[in-house]
Amino acid sequence: MVQRAARVDKTRDQIIHAAVAIQAKQGITETSWAAIGAAAHLSTATVYRHFASLDSLIPACAQVTFAAGARLPTATEIEKLFAGLSSTKERLQTLVVESCRCYERGEGWLNACRREARNVPALVVAVRTQDRALDVLIAAAAGPRVTGERAAAVKTLIDFPFWKSLVDAGVPRRQVPSIIADLAFSLVEQKER
Repeated sequence: MVQRAARVDKTRDQIIHAAVAIQAKQGITETSWAAIGAAAHLSTATVYRHFASLDSLIPACAQVTFAAGARLPTATEIEKLFAGLSSTKERLQTLVVESCRCYERGEGWLNACRREARNVPALVVAVRTQDRALDVLIAAAAGPRVTGERAAAVKTLIDFPFWKSLVDAGVPRRQVPSIIADLAFSLVEQKER
């Protein structure tokens, strides 16, 4: 029983890792079960046996992608990162650097996820998870005085789509965090109108 369970887990892992790799390149809805099977060196029937639909495959792919470092820091993790940082600017810079690292590690799959979320309801959960995490992290970094429209604008700057748009525009990846942090800090420090 133990060996069989281990084989099942190994097969599931092969399928999920193959799916994430292919989806990151060609998109989630464009990835066929046959392609996943071929990449995982398994039959299409085996893939279907483990994952009968996108609704069952997507959460597993999101979990693996986030576990591989494409997940934003938790509130507890960010508290540790913020320990000893006294200024809002330092906290925002730390948040931006950490979020950019996460985006870079999961760029392909996160891009496919964001792009296809409107058409694939199961992807909405992954996007909402990132959105909620970002709300909590921005509140921890910027404090209670940044709310409403300014908080939404700061979130837009720190979120994956803005990072991706800068990278796609040719901004060197090493410069992207400082650009985002400077823009976010200028919004945070802006006087109320």
